Amino acid sequence: MYSNGNFRFIRVESEDLKRAIYELRYQIYVEEFGFERPEDHPDKLEIDQYDSHSVYIAALDTADRVVGTARLILHSEHGFPIEHTVHLQCPGAKPPPEYTAEISRLAISRSYRRRADDGQYGVESYLKVTEGGVLSNGAPMPESYARRQQPRILLGMCALIWQTSKYLGLTHLYLISEKKLWNTLYKYGMLFHQIGEPLEYHGIRIPYMVSLAEFEDHLRRMNPSLYEMFLSGLELPYHPEMVSVLAKRNAYSGSKPAVAG
Repeated sequence: MYSNGNFRFIRVESEDLKRAIYELRYQIYVEEFGFERPEDHPDKLEIDQYDSHSVYIAALDTADRVVGTARLILHSEHGFPIEHTVHLQCPGAKPPPEYTAEISRLAISRSYRRRADDGQYGVESYLKVTEGGVLSNGAPMPESYARRQQPRILLGMCALIWQTSKYLGLTHLYLISEKKLWNTLYKYGMLFHQIGEPLEYHGIRIPYMVSLAEFEDHLRRMNPSLYEMFLSGLELPYHPEMVSVLAKRNAYSGSKPAVAG
């Protein structure tokens, strides 16, 4: 579990919370944005073939309601959605699928996207117009926007996605999203590399990938305070610095690298 302000972020195991996630996804992907057809989900639960091979993240408010969610799709016989959507142009060798996951179905409740200009992720008021947001490229930020210091739900889910990836022993993450989401992640120090051409899929989407090692190093250098927030609650053996020390110690002793945990 991870906390940030009035929100708790948890890895979901219970069937009741999974159902709440499917209901929230239906509200957003079917009813609000029309990305999926209602007739494909008669029970008003947005579920697909990848859910049985996924790890779920949920953001809970003070009343323990699911107000945000994302999933990590793990390797299975279905492959990854990104592989069936676009031709991947990975730099170097393609990462081993068993050590890779795809970030998917990122969703934030409309009740926490109340501004008229808030889109699917509620990030527009943190970005300039040229970045896909609503802030002027040169004028001072309006006071109403300045009070919103950071997108807490999005950053909290990103922190738990990263922590969960560490616990699962993953080395790489895929993501396919709008450019404005990439702009937001980059603004706060989270790096993803484009690995294919943009495509039309409910709007323009771009495929990305990053190694966890590079993600951690970039975040630590570009946004040290957020990096420390990401480390909050992470078990010590999984800390990047500890993993590096163990690797060096094992290399010096000639032993095989130890698996944390």
